[in-house]
Order: sequence, then structure tokens, then C-alpha cells
Amino acid sequence: MANKDTDYLPYVYILDLDDTLYKEIDFVHSAFCHIDRLLVADYGYPAGEARRVMVEALMADRNPFDALDARLRLAGINIPNSISWMVDEYRYHIPQIYLSDDAYDFVNRLDELDIEMYIITDGRSVTQRNKIRALGLDEYIPPENVFISEEVGEEKINGASFAKIMKRFDEVGLLDETQFVFVGDNPGKDFVIGNTFKYPTVMLLDDGSNIHRQDVHVPREYKPKFVVKDLLSVIDLMNRGAFA
Repeated sequence: MANKDTDYLPYVYILDLDDTLYKEIDFVHSAFCHIDRLLVADYGYPAGEARRVMVEALMADRNPFDALDARLRLAGINIPNSISWMVDEYRYHIPQIYLSDDAYDFVNRLDELDIEMYIITDGRSVTQRNKIRALGLDEYIPPENVFISEEVGEEKINGASFAKIMKRFDEVGLLDETQFVFVGDNPGKDFVIGNTFKYPTVMLLDDGSNIHRQDVHVPREYKPKFVVKDLLSVIDLMNRGAFA
């Protein structure tokens, strides 16, 4: 909760993870490098070759794992259940990813203001929690404040995670719907539930590297109430009373 010694309203921030607090493409490249290193160590495959093949396939909108599997077979390397092996290593490796300076300053500022933070994210439990630890977000957001679709049993757009968070505050009679701020990036699924609950919903603009496009046609109820170029601008909006 917000510190009673400040002039800030007691907001709660609910944050998306991928392409909001870090760039998802960085996770992809981390996984490609991880697979590359394993192939070098276990099969003597030339360093950097596997990563190059997967990146080229990704840029050509082809399946990177199929492309690498075909290249390995041409090289006489036959890995049992190779596609499943690649997918598992992709999903469950410990990623080398980092918060941007903007994201780091953002979560630090919220932490300094004693504003409680939650994460709602689609994906697999191990994958997403590995990302959170790699980014250092576990220093600010306790594990019970992280809602992952595999653990919840429903994707973000179905609203179960949002309802669980709000129930915690309803039980102690704190906050109304307008004091839950949601920050995300994907207009296709991120904002519709928050809009339904009357949250201030904020979209971080794509800098050109997002996985999901933002220039898509969506119904009005899917669109965010605010759009920002950087995460610190979210705090500026709060400071100006835009969420009140």
C-alpha cells in the first residue's frame, strides 16, 4: 500500500511482463544462444551456427526449430526427439535478460512509494518465473503476487487473475476499482479486463521490437485509456492525478 506519509493515493499496480517490463525478443535470443552452446558442447557443432540458422528462420517467419533440425540432419547430427528437446531447452533455460534502465527506475520508484505490485502474465510457470528471477523482479514482487496462466488455469484475457487480486483487497475493505492501475503492451488481450473493471489501463508503446503488433484493429473496449512512450511516464500520470 502507499505510504501514509505521502500525498499519493493508495494505488496498486498490476503489470504485464513480456514486452512491458523487458523485451520478449531478448528472451528468444537468450534461448537461441543457450541451444547453440549446448550443440557446441555436446555435438561439436560450430559455435554461432545454430543461433544464426534460428535467427534467419525467425526473420523469414519460419519455424526456427524446424530449420535448425533440418540443418543438423544435413550435418549428420541426429538428436532423438530433437524438436521436443529444442522446445524444452527454449522454454526452461535460465535466460540472460535484463530490465531496461526505464523499467528498473519504474519498479524502484513504485517500491520507494510503497506501492504494491503484481504481475499477470500468460505462459508456463517455470518459464515465466525464471524470467522474473533473471530480471531481479523477485526483489520487488513476492511470488504470491505473480499470476501465471498455467498456474491459474486461465489466460489473462479471461479475467480470473484480476479477480483474485481484487478479492484480496475486497476482503479487507481497501481500494476501489479505479485505484488498480494496469500496465501492458498488447491491445489484443491486455486491457479489456482492466477496462471492464474500470481500471486506469496504460499501454507502453512498441519501440519497434515487440513480438505482438500494436497497430491492429480492436474493439473500443480493448483499447487502453492511456498510452505512454516509457514507463516513468506512468508515474507522471499518477503524479498529475490522471488516474483519480
